[in-house]
This record gives sequence, structure tokens and C-alpha cells, in this order.
Amino acid sequence: MDSIVLAEYLLKDIRQRKKDFAESLVNGSIDTIENYRFTVGQVRGMTYVEDLIIAAMKGIELENE
Repeated sequence: MDSIVLAEYLLKDIRQRKKDFAESLVNGSIDTIENYRFTVGQVRGMTYVEDLIIAAMKGIELENE
């Protein structure tokens, strides 16, 4: 599998999961502070991984040129 295709696949999944967690925060379905902290932690973690993948992709794209 091409590394760009893999990165795009991962980014698509990460962004969808991050969107789902963000929607649960916005619509008020979080019922406890523990669930709130967990959800915020998930969003932060996914944002971090998304940034890492994007940074790595920039390096791969430069090598392929």
C-alpha cells in the first residue's frame, strides 16, 4: 500500500472519530465529568496524531518530487 494512501485512510478515520466525539460534546450527551474528560482527551489525542501524520506526509511528498 502506498504511504500516501495509507496516510489519507488514517486521516479520514481520525477526522470522522474526532467529529463524532465533538458532536457528543456539543449536543450535551456527556453525562459525567469523567466522560467529559475522556472525550476531550480523545479529541486532543486524535488532533495530535492527525498533526503528526500531516507533518510526515509533507516529508514524503517532498521526497517523491
